[in-house]
Amino acid sequence: MIIKVTCAIIFHNNKILAAKRSNSMPHSGYWEFPGGKIEENESPEDCLIREINEELDCLIEIKEQLPLFTHQFSDKHIELQPYICAIKSGTPRAVEHSEIKWLAKTDLLKIQWLPADVDIAKFLQSF
Repeated sequence: MIIKVTCAIIFHNNKILAAKRSNSMPHSGYWEFPGGKIEENESPEDCLIREINEELDCLIEIKEQLPLFTHQFSDKHIELQPYICAIKSGTPRAVEHSEIKWLAKTDLLKIQWLPADVDIAKFLQSF
């Protein structure tokens, strides 16, 4: 099964937003770049704007599409499309996640990322 997902790499003051998965989510306790599954008849960009509004209670502006990343879980294959984003309005807050934090690029690998997001974190260190 292939699942198409988007995620936001939200930059603010030279830091990147990370969100910690809550106890009610699969893979709880892992950090991720926020985003979600693309719904039927939804563009990746519309999905990302919707998901960030739901998860972080703010509006984003998509700046740049990054390369597609893939990850194989035991029961599914994830195609993860990251986008560089900026906050358009509002202040991000943890609505669905247990915590959010802003990280310098040099600190990205100091937290425990969701396996599907590890390669993106590594990519961003040299971006």
